[in-house]
Amino acid sequence: MNDIIQLGVDLAPKASAVMADVLTRNLGREAIVRATMLSLVSGRPAFFLGSPGINKTGTVQDIARRIDGAVFYDALMPAIVSVEQLIVESTSIEELPAVNGGKSIRTHDKIGRAAAAHIVFADEVWKADPRVLQTTLDLAKGDGIRWDGQTVKTPLLAFVAASNELPEPEGNLGALWSRMTIRAEIKSLDRTGKKNLVAARLNRAQAGKSAPASATLTLVEVETLREVRPFVEVSDEIVEITLDLYQQLLDGDNAGFAWLWADDRRFGRCFDVLQANALLDGRVRVGKQDLRVLEYLLWDTPEQIATVKAKIAPLCRTPMSDAQELFDTLFAPGGVIAEALAGNRDKIVAAITQFEEAEKDLGRLAGEASHDEKTKIAELLAKVGEEKQNAVAAILGAKRSNK
Repeated sequence: MNDIIQLGVDLAPKASAVMADVLTRNLGREAIVRATMLSLVSGRPAFFLGSPGINKTGTVQDIARRIDGAVFYDALMPAIVSVEQLIVESTSIEELPAVNGGKSIRTHDKIGRAAAAHIVFADEVWKADPRVLQTTLDLAKGDGIRWDGQTVKTPLLAFVAASNELPEPEGNLGALWSRMTIRAEIKSLDRTGKKNLVAARLNRAQAGKSAPASATLTLVEVETLREVRPFVEVSDEIVEITLDLYQQLLDGDNAGFAWLWADDRRFGRCFDVLQANALLDGRVRVGKQDLRVLEYLLWDTPEQIATVKAKIAPLCRTPMSDAQELFDTLFAPGGVIAEALAGNRDKIVAAITQFEEAEKDLGRLAGEASHDEKTKIAELLAKVGEEKQNAVAAILGAKRSNK
């Protein structure tokens, strides 16, 4: 079993590189990238709530491009008016000899399109024609589709859907909505994000033909991650914390979260996604830091997202998360250290003091950390030490120039 888990852990850096690479071309779409990768590894469907024009389809397609051999199929669901249009690639006519010496004609459908894809993106899914609802539900379940009286297995790895609205709570789409395990609200870029978008587009245009993706996965590697995922350890502590979170949400708003407590299927699938998140981070057991992805699983209306995030935030704190927050704050743009390293001599002494305090705090956190986190905190500590030496060199340089 250890050998199997190691296969997945060894693939984590490649998966991280793919996500980072996709984000260089799809600015501000971290939620889409993470949720889609979680869907690929866990096998659970993902849904994105957001207005048109915010690059939902393009981001998912960009992930598909970085999986060698993956087939991507996207459908504007209101335009699909029959099951054949969704899954039949072509239809041929065959002549067969009849018993009476004549001939009979039979049609033969070649299954393809959504039924041949590894990643399916169903846009405006709640406006789908009722005639294709059952097949859409079959795709979301991932167990194959029903066709011509048989169940046809498909190569589907991730079913991803999107819309700018949610289904009517009392409508016939409830079964499909309940199976959208991973849910993320996607908002348009803010002012800074839009400026960065323009700059990135100009840079790509000026560079000419795009270079091939530098980070890729193969279909076999994705399948390996999916096979390894069930072996990621989930401790009793993580189960208890998740149950406590459920209880807190229910106690705070019984009417709003009664559905969550009643949905045992979703509770079980929470751990599939937690396992997937740990594996994508190169870990063999689910930790408290993984609980953050529950913000994608525990809401039913957008108004609940803030409440869910607020309840999850304190549960996710670990020595590593505290260390990363300390590190990010230390090197925040406009901070004392940033100014000192940029050449502001008046800030150098204060910067050295901050470095020393940070080294002390990181050392303490390393002592409190688990084995998996110690190495990462040590890397942060080494970076702090390196930048401290740069600041010391700046002080010495400033003193020499004043002589």
